[in-house]
Amino acid sequence: MPNEEQLTNQKSLEIIQQMINQAKTNITDNGLGWLLWGTMIFLASLSTYIFIYIGSANIFLGWNIFGIFTILMLSYSVFRPKQKKVRTYVGDLLRLVDIGFIICLFTIIFAINFAVSANGGFGFFLMIFAFLMLIKGGAVKSRSLMIGAVVNWAGAIAIFLNKDFKYDMLIMAAAVLIGYVIPGLLLWVQYRRSININK
Repeated sequence: MPNEEQLTNQKSLEIIQQMINQAKTNITDNGLGWLLWGTMIFLASLSTYIFIYIGSANIFLGWNIFGIFTILMLSYSVFRPKQKKVRTYVGDLLRLVDIGFIICLFTIIFAINFAVSANGGFGFFLMIFAFLMLIKGGAVKSRSLMIGAVVNWAGAIAIFLNKDFKYDMLIMAAAVLIGYVIPGLLLWVQYRRSININK
């Protein structure tokens, strides 16, 4: 009887340890999302600056391509077969943050088309990018993402102060390069290193 009780206690501790480990693995970031998203926004911003500079008729072509790509990616993430994962409180909370971010994103796109200037709208984009980076950076303990958040907030202020839209695109490109692409690259390197260590 004492052996059975000891076995049960030991099994309970193992289960708790497994749950803790599972919770830890759920809050990781391989950096690919930041790299992909950041690169697309960087290219869209830079292409808009170039199109304005050369006097193109369709200066928002890069953003239109980015919008189509975003819709395809969101559709894929919604309709792809889901792998069964252990749900955690933090994981559920981060999913709600993602949903809130996407709703804000589309609300700003709507506002740019119907209510606010493109200048203001792109400043709001950087504001919500920064908010997402701060939350996700805190969750995965990434200092580079949290620094990226500060850079994007600074970029938003710079866009609000600047009156020439073509320079907004350069500010946007710089903020996203520093705030998204570089932290994404650092997270990717860290992720690959952790995989090699665990082999």
